[in-house]
Amino acid sequence: MPAQKSYPEIRGTRTGYVIRFTCPSCAAESTIVNKMPQDHFRNARVVSCRHCGTRLNVLTPYTDR
Repeated sequence: MPAQKSYPEIRGTRTGYVIRFTCPSCAAESTIVNKMPQDHFRNARVVSCRHCGTRLNVLTPYTDR
């Protein structure tokens, strides 16, 4: 197995089933729309910015309930 790459970690915010984050490279806001609850409640996910293509690790901690 190849070694897993590490990407810059940024913090995202949850709003319903949408996760928002801001790319540190181009300062553009992007969103992730989740269709499954299992995907929405993960603590982190690797995504790419829609505007510049930079790969990021988006951290989404659980909200206080």
